[in-house]
Amino acid sequence: MSATTVIKQRLQDLNMSQAELAEAIGSTRQNLSNKLTRDNFTTKELSKICAALKLSLVLKSGDNKEYVIEYPSK
Repeated sequence: MSATTVIKQRLQDLNMSQAELAEAIGSTRQNLSNKLTRDNFTTKELSKICAALKLSLVLKSGDNKEYVIEYPSK
């Protein structure tokens, strides 16, 4: 599942608009929309989005070990 698909589904689950998410992460609605269209995010951007959507950014290894990516909030 793509990052964009997960983000859009979570927005729907939270009844949150893209504009509200953009504001929460310190971006413009247009910039967020462009990134969603391209499905192109940096890890730091995904970390901010996850924090705003109350999600965790997790990498999972082949042996099912999980590694959570977190950046200090500013």
